[in-house]
Amino acid sequence: MKAVIPALALAILAVTALPAHSDETALADAILKADAAGTDTPRISILDPDIDLAGAYLVQKILIDRRLAEGDAIAGYKNGLTGKLARWWFRIDDPVFGVLLESGVKRNNAVIAIPPGRRMLLETEIVLVAGQRIEAPVRSVAVLKRMIRGVAPGIEMPAAGFPKSVQRKLKVTDIVANNVSAYALILGEERSANGLDLQKLEATLSQNGKTLSRGTGADAMGDPWESALWLVNVAVERGRIIEPGHILSTGVIGKRIEAEPGRYTADFGELGTLEFEVR
Repeated sequence: MKAVIPALALAILAVTALPAHSDETALADAILKADAAGTDTPRISILDPDIDLAGAYLVQKILIDRRLAEGDAIAGYKNGLTGKLARWWFRIDDPVFGVLLESGVKRNNAVIAIPPGRRMLLETEIVLVAGQRIEAPVRSVAVLKRMIRGVAPGIEMPAAGFPKSVQRKLKVTDIVANNVSAYALILGEERSANGLDLQKLEATLSQNGKTLSRGTGADAMGDPWESALWLVNVAVERGRIIEPGHILSTGVIGKRIEAEPGRYTADFGELGTLEFEVR
């Protein structure tokens, strides 16, 4: 049963208030309206305190379906909350997943604007590229490797309008419903994964010669391949299909860096270098 929305929640939504008994469609509409207006992202854990993870993923699906109806397309999928500390904080055993849209995929030397009213992060990530259609769970990493055509360096740029004052109050349902804050992803040149030890691959992010983040592929759930296996399986179990060319962003390597205007360089060793500007 859905809970009655508190008066405070209605005040947050102002002129776009939800009906007394919110449903997942209304929650998705509220998030989309806030994105368009650059106002604070609604917390569905406040608007509907009884919503569970399945309900949050339904809100996410409705949100994505709206984007697709407007002419966007699915580019792939992303893992979120892959770090042990993040999962401990949200009291969950597994990561969460979101959908990457074509409109958010950029290339090397891209210029990315921080969206109004949003806090944007920078995450160095290893990205795998599907080589075939995947619509059923995959048994093992060994099987998955035969389904992947290549690997590329990536800078994932999640952006959300949750004020800093509520960051420690967020629930996992808030994160999931907001599509794990997916906004932009800079994708580098794809190459074969043969001969690469992605677990040991190093990645650094720097600005003006100062290193901001350094990590290895092992930061992504111990191994990017294991992270990708989890991502593929949870996506198909929730009705998604991995198409050839879809990208799988496996999780942050090193630290999440708050985006500030300026030029950045990300060095992924054997995978190459990415440069970009934030405005």
